[in-house]
Amino acid sequence: MTNQIPERQEPGPAVVRGYLYRAVNLLARDMKERAAAGGGSISIEEIGAVLDAFKRADSPVVAAICEAVWDDCGAIFESEGRGEDRKAPFQRLMVWPFAHLLPEHGNRDGPAGTLSRRVIPGYMAALEDMIGPVFFGRQLERSRDLVRATRTSRGGAFRWEDVYADRQSQDIVDDVLVRLAGEFGDYEDQRDWFIGLVNDAMPLPTNGWGHAIALDDDGFRVLMRALYSNLGRMLATANGESDLIERHGAAAIANVRALLAALFEG
Repeated sequence: MTNQIPERQEPGPAVVRGYLYRAVNLLARDMKERAAAGGGSISIEEIGAVLDAFKRADSPVVAAICEAVWDDCGAIFESEGRGEDRKAPFQRLMVWPFAHLLPEHGNRDGPAGTLSRRVIPGYMAALEDMIGPVFFGRQLERSRDLVRATRTSRGGAFRWEDVYADRQSQDIVDDVLVRLAGEFGDYEDQRDWFIGLVNDAMPLPTNGWGHAIALDDDGFRVLMRALYSNLGRMLATANGESDLIERHGAAAIANVRALLAALFEG
């Protein structure tokens, strides 16, 4: 067993992994000591006794490890600006329009009829591929800047609802969606590619109901309708349509209309 942590791992998980290794090493040491005392062998009962002693609620060793993990992760949390300098802000904004379709309480999967949270990694990868890494990166920066500004103004009272309520949030989302619509010239082929990428990138189920295993045509339609609901409402009014055309150009908005027609046909 080694205590070397892969350099590619994020700081928080790397800390947890390091302490996990330490706990495993302690267990292995205790079992080796028991085996040595027993002439080189250890029984199933003795293994169970070691594990039971390690898992005791009043175990000072486990308590010390848990305190150390908590302290180290807390330091990382503070030093890295509570994570707003990573992908989380942009991902949150791009999931926000269809968050009501996801299971509650952070479960990856919910009952039949809900989307799985396991679609999110592939969904974000599809967005980056379709809108391009440069434009994608620009939206990452805009999202980070928005969150930083909100944290500065709100301080300890920061809530993600304050970010979502800011008009800049909707502008970021809409800018991405207008660009995305231009990539759906061949709707059926692009839809199938999108669904395939999401499903290929989907993590294995680990909890929850397990019904929403893969994204299908119906799930894609539901997700995309939710994403484009704000643009659809704006296009339904003369002022909203003119504002969008002024911001993005007539050709780009024509692409949005074509995608909305494909999503709502039938």
